[in-house]
This record gives sequence, C-alpha cells and structure tokens, in this order.
Amino acid sequence: MIPNFKINTLKGPNPDNMIIDLDGFYNHMMYFILYAKMLHPEENSLWNDEQVLCRFIDEKKNTYTSTLEEDGYGASLEKCLIYFERMEEYEKCKLIKHIQKQ
Repeated sequence: MIPNFKINTLKGPNPDNMIIDLDGFYNHMMYFILYAKMLHPEENSLWNDEQVLCRFIDEKKNTYTSTLEEDGYGASLEKCLIYFERMEEYEKCKLIKHIQKQ
C-alpha cells in the first residue's frame, strides 16, 4: 500500500516544512529502503513496479506522486539519519547506519 501524506504548500519550498506528518514520512522512507535493499532485493521491482514512495496531497486536494529509485537511496538515508538524530531516535540512527554499510 502506498501511503498519502498531507502537505501545506504555503510553508514551502522546503519539504520538511511542508509535510504535515514529518515523522511518519521519514519512518516510511527508511522502511521503504530497508525493505527494498535488505529484506527483498531480488523482488525490488516486483513489489512496487514504479518505485512509488508515497503520494502528497496539498490543501487543495491536488495529488503528487513521489518516486524513489535505487540510486537515490543513499541520499535519502542521509536525510533520514539527520532527521532521526535531531529527534534523538538513536535506535533508528543505528539501523540506518547498518543499512548504509550493506
């Protein structure tokens, strides 16, 4: 299932300011990469043909689809790491560092 995240475009252009459930977004992105990279790499293209990460829905109900290709996993994990360090969620930081080593 592809999750939807509400955004407020008036708080842009920085996505971290626009996404209403930022914690949910970063958790989803981390687990998306974990699933694709570590748990089922052989099925990577099977479980999500288009590599759709999520959908964003703005205040006017416009929907935007966000994809995350494998070549973007490294940068996305770095963003997750920065976020979870800021939130002092060190177990998730440890998990991300483990994923980065793979």
